[in-house]
Amino acid sequence: MSDKTRTPKVQFSLDGIINNPVTKRQLEGFVEEIALCYGKIKQEKEAIKDILGEAKDSLGIPGKMLTGLVNEMNNPGSIDQKQHELEELSDFAVGLGIKEE
Repeated sequence: MSDKTRTPKVQFSLDGIINNPVTKRQLEGFVEEIALCYGKIKQEKEAIKDILGEAKDSLGIPGKMLTGLVNEMNNPGSIDQKQHELEELSDFAVGLGIKEE
């Protein structure tokens, strides 16, 4: 793609947005959409907290362990990656004399 066919980057201008009813409405729409998304995220975080609490109460499973299982389900290999990082950290600590082998 040549430079001539690229769309120029829009420069931010507060006055340009506020003084133009079209762009002002567009910005207000973006703000409202993002606020709705944040509200949904907050609700989902509260739901996750409730589920973690129920799992701890009914099964005794620590939240950190359950979260690790969920992470592995959503991102296969995450447990192996954490294990690798911990092994590297342990080797580093041994090398620094902070930890014994």
